[in-house]
Amino acid sequence: MEPKKKLEELNKESLQKLEDYVQSKKNALKEEDHEKLHHAKEEWQKAWNKLLEALIVLERLEI
Repeated sequence: MEPKKKLEELNKESLQKLEDYVQSKKNALKEEDHEKLHHAKEEWQKAWNKLLEALIVLERLEI
C-alpha cells in the first residue's frame, strides 16, 4: 500500500526534525520543557498507532 508507506516516511521525517530541533535547543531548554516534549512525542506515537489501526480496518473493509 503506497499511501501507507508515504505516511510512515512523513512520520519518521517529522520525528527526526523534532529530534534535531531539540538537539539544537538542548542548552536553552529547561528540564520541564524536555519532559513536555517527551510527553508530546509519546502522544504523537499513540496517535500514529491509532491512525495505522484505522488504516488497517479500512484496508480490510476495502474502502
